[in-house]
Amino acid sequence: MKVFDGHLHTFRFKVSMRESIDLFKRQFERFNVEKMTFLALPCDACPGRVEFDQTDLLDNIRVMYFKAVFAPNAYAYAGLEYKDLDTKDKKAVAADLLRQVKEYKARGYDGMKMYEGHPNHRKLLGYPLYDEIFDPYFDYCEKTGFPIIMHLANPAYMWEEDKVSDYWKARGCFFDESYLTFAQFHEEILKRMEKNPKLNFTLAHWGYMTYDKATIEKFMSFENTVLDVCPGHDNFSNIAEDMDYWRAFIEKYSDRIVYGTDSYNFEYDNEENWLLATGRRPLLVQNSLTMGLDEQFEYLNLTFTGLSLSQKAQDNILYDNLDRMLGKPNAIDFDYFIKKCEKLLETVDENSLDRYNLWCMKHDFKSIKEGTFTFR
Repeated sequence: MKVFDGHLHTFRFKVSMRESIDLFKRQFERFNVEKMTFLALPCDACPGRVEFDQTDLLDNIRVMYFKAVFAPNAYAYAGLEYKDLDTKDKKAVAADLLRQVKEYKARGYDGMKMYEGHPNHRKLLGYPLYDEIFDPYFDYCEKTGFPIIMHLANPAYMWEEDKVSDYWKARGCFFDESYLTFAQFHEEILKRMEKNPKLNFTLAHWGYMTYDKATIEKFMSFENTVLDVCPGHDNFSNIAEDMDYWRAFIEKYSDRIVYGTDSYNFEYDNEENWLLATGRRPLLVQNSLTMGLDEQFEYLNLTFTGLSLSQKAQDNILYDNLDRMLGKPNAIDFDYFIKKCEKLLETVDENSLDRYNLWCMKHDFKSIKEGTFTFR
């Protein structure tokens, strides 16, 4: 069973880029990942950044690096950057977002990853997802068919303080009255879809719409909307509460639902911990999609059963849909990324992991371009 994992990240943590190649290789071999998409999260480019502690401005380069390393089976989605933009000048911001997406497409990215729908990022930006500031950007993506995947909202319980653990509160995931409500996020995205009804648009983590069947049906009423099945807290628990509905829903839209795991270059501590960390999400999704109703499996001390999907639905979701949607990866402008690395090398701490990674990426981009790249 080959799979196309359309939702991978490249968080830096303590793992170097070259070490990450081996770690990703092991993950891909273990779960038979034949093709993959790396999604950037340059969120601390956002003005007023306070919450984001796992992302950085190098992420757009890192996802392209992994696309180059795992070519021709890899894809990369860029993220919009807001550094140095005056968010009070809406016309200037709108023009720059359009400039960015055009540049990303021309340099070899295959789509856009948007975190603007996350409650923290949305609050910092301050603009509705349907605001005119985003119109040129979305209009361009709609006209050219350039794909977008967005993280929208978060689990509904995160708006209820007594249901949010201290762990998630510490990570900024309790949303009080200063945030949009859970429902308002879905209202905003539906308004955006009304502006751009033919947008090639995917919502990650089911769009956290497994709480609201009416809303998810409205979202799917637009012809090019897609759902990514990445685990997202209790999405699969919600599905388990009404298997008949969700099985029928998934079969109906099986040509517009795609596989993803939200996995990344997990730091290697020891074999047992690493296998557990890298296995949880892929096994939850793959078991749900491929097992029957009479087959059980465990995930985080909960018992689930398979969805008993048809073979066609399984094939669509696990591989065929993304393969059809993305086609051949866009060509990489290696000189552009070599120059980006050189420029950033002038600004980072000499003793930092970022500097080492930039140095490696600069040289590896060059050797990949020349066809001389080897790793171990």
